[in-house]
Amino acid sequence: MTRDDLVFLVQTKTNKDFNYKNDVYRLSFGTDEKGEYIKFGLLYEERKYYSFGEFWNEAKIENHFFKEMLDIF
Repeated sequence: MTRDDLVFLVQTKTNKDFNYKNDVYRLSFGTDEKGEYIKFGLLYEERKYYSFGEFWNEAKIENHFFKEMLDIF
């Protein structure tokens, strides 16, 4: 997966599961009182990010930044 592929998923609000070492990481979307958000993390332990920049710079899989692992997905 490339950064452009990820941007497309975010722009179209397409939910996607990523499997890594037998764990499922979910990318999903929603809205709350603060506005629209991106949710990412281990299944049922996702964290909310309120901008793509925040998600891009902070989302992690284990101790690795998600953005650095895109090529394995």
